[in-house]
Amino acid sequence: MNLAPNTIELAPEAASSPLNELEACIEGLMNLQDVPVETCLELKGKLASQTFNLVAAGQFKRGKSSIINALIGTRLLPVGVVPLTSVVTILCYGATLSIRATLHNGAYRDITSENLADYVTEKGNPNNTKGIREVLVCYPSEWLKPGIRIIDTPGIGSVYQHNTDLAYRFLPKADAVLMLLSVDQPVSQAEYDFLKQVSEYAGKIFFLLNKADLLAPGDLNESIAFVKKVLTDAMGGAVNLFPVSARLALEGQCEGNEKMIRDSLFPTFSRALGAFLMDEKGKLIMESIIRNLLRMISQLRLTHELELKSLVSPLHELRKKIDLLENKKLEILNAKDECDILFSSEVKKLLKHTIEEDLNAFKAGLSEQVASSIEQHFARNRELPLRQLYETLEQHATTCIKNAYDQWRAGEDEKVAVAFDGLCARFTRKINDMVDELFRYASELFAIAYDSTPADSIPGVEKDFYYKFWSEPTSLQILASSLVFALPKAIADRLILHKAQEYARDSIDMQSGRIRYDFAERLDKSALNFKNKILNRLEATIEGIEVAVSKGANMAQTGEAKSTERRMTLLADAQTLDNTVDRLLATLGNISPPGQA
Repeated sequence: MNLAPNTIELAPEAASSPLNELEACIEGLMNLQDVPVETCLELKGKLASQTFNLVAAGQFKRGKSSIINALIGTRLLPVGVVPLTSVVTILCYGATLSIRATLHNGAYRDITSENLADYVTEKGNPNNTKGIREVLVCYPSEWLKPGIRIIDTPGIGSVYQHNTDLAYRFLPKADAVLMLLSVDQPVSQAEYDFLKQVSEYAGKIFFLLNKADLLAPGDLNESIAFVKKVLTDAMGGAVNLFPVSARLALEGQCEGNEKMIRDSLFPTFSRALGAFLMDEKGKLIMESIIRNLLRMISQLRLTHELELKSLVSPLHELRKKIDLLENKKLEILNAKDECDILFSSEVKKLLKHTIEEDLNAFKAGLSEQVASSIEQHFARNRELPLRQLYETLEQHATTCIKNAYDQWRAGEDEKVAVAFDGLCARFTRKINDMVDELFRYASELFAIAYDSTPADSIPGVEKDFYYKFWSEPTSLQILASSLVFALPKAIADRLILHKAQEYARDSIDMQSGRIRYDFAERLDKSALNFKNKILNRLEATIEGIEVAVSKGANMAQTGEAKSTERRMTLLADAQTLDNTVDRLLATLGNISPPGQA
C-alpha cells in the first residue's frame, strides 16, 4: 500500500478561526470562579469531537471506491472490474491504520488491508454471508483529521437488492453526499429513479462525473452539458457537478506529481466539498455551543448580581427574600418531580406502543413466511437422507430468522432513536422552562435585569446497539435419535418438516423476547442517564442561586474590607463575562448569514 501523504487539502475558507475563538472563550470561562466547569468541558468536548458524515453513493462501477482512495491519498479500498462493494465501509481518522469488521451480532474482527476485500466485496463476501454489519477503517489522512467520516455504500441498481437498500438507508445520515457518475456511461434509469427519490437531499449532493480524462476537452464539455440537463430535471433545480479523474488524482498523489493532480480536476471539487462541510455542519455545531454558552453566562451573571445585591441589602429584607426563594424552590422541585414521572411514563409508552406493537406485528408475519420457506426448502431437498434433511432444514430456519431479525432491528433501532430524541427534547424544554422561571423570579425579587437565552442540547439513544442472536436446542433435537431415523422415509420426512416448522416458531418467539428485553434495558439505561443529567443541572441551578444569596449575606457580616474585596472580584468577573459575550456574538455573526446571528 502506498502511504504517501495526501496533497489535496481543505479549502482555505474552511480555516477554523471561529473554532479557535470559541475554544479560547470556553477556556477563559473555566478560569473564573463559580463557572460550571463540567458544562464547559462538555461543550469543549462536543466542539472537539464533531464529525461530518460524507456518504458516497451511486450505481455500481462508477468509481466510488476510487474516488475515496483519491480523497485520502492512498490505494486502500479495493477496486476492480466487477461490482465490488457489498458492505458499508466507514473511513475515519486514526494515527495509524486499523481495520475492524463488526458483525450483526455485535462481535468484531480486526483485519488487515490485505484481506479487506474478503469482507467488503461481493466476490469475497457474496450476499454478505459472513454477516458483516459494517467495516470501520481508521487511517492517518489529513483530509479525515477535521472529523470527516467517509461512508462507502454498495452500488445501487446492481443485481444485489441488499446493496441498493443499504445505499438508501444511509442517505438521511449524511451531511453531504457524493453521487458518482461516469463519462463513459450515460445516466441510467436506475440512477435517474434513485435521484428522483432522494431529491429532498439536493442541497447537500455533490455530483462527480468521473473518468474525465477519457474524453477530449470538447467531448467532455458536451458530456457535462448533457449530464447537467438530466440531473437538473431529476432534482428539480440546479446541481453541483464536478468533472474529475480519480485515477489521475490518486496517481498524482502517490507519485507526488502536481501536474497530474491539477489535470485530474480534483482540487476544485475537494476545496468546494471541504468548505461546504466546514461551513454547513461546523456552523450548526458552533451555533449550538454558542447558544449554550450565552445561556450559561446569563445565568452566571444573575447569580453574581444576586450576591452583589445580598452584600448591600438590609438583613431583614434579605431574610424575607430568602424565604420567598425557598418557597419558589419547593414549587419548582414539585414540578420537577411531576415532569420526572411524566418522562418515565412516556418512555414506557415508547416500549409498549412502538417497540412491542412493531415486534408483535413483525413476528406474526415472519412466522408465516418462515413456515412457507421451510416447506419450499423441504420440497427441494426431500430426497436427502433423513439426517441431512433434518440438518439442512434446521440451518435454513435459523438463517431465515436471523437475517429477518437483523434487518428489522436495524430499521427499528433508527425509529426508536428518533422517538427517544423527541422525548428528550420535550423533557429538556420543560426543565429549561423551570430554570428560566426560577431565574426570572429571583431577578424580579432582587430587581435585577435578566435575559434568558434558549439552548438546545438533545442527547440520543445509545448507538452501536446489537442483540445477540440466541439459538438453543429445542424439540427438533429429538429427531437425532436412531428411532426417528429408523422410521420409513415417507413418515419420517414429514415428521422432520413438522418439527422444523415448530422449531422455527419457538426460535421466533425466543428472538422476539430477547429483542424486547434488550430494547427495554437500553431504553431504561438511556432514560436514566439522560434524566439524571438534566435533573442534576436543575438542582445545581437551584443550589447556585441559594449559595449566591447566602454567600452575599454572610460576606456582609465579615467587615467592609472583605466585602469590598469580594465586590471587586465579582465586578471584574462580570467584565470578563461581558467581554466573552461580545466575542461569542461576534463569532456567531461570522459563522451565520446576516439576519440569522
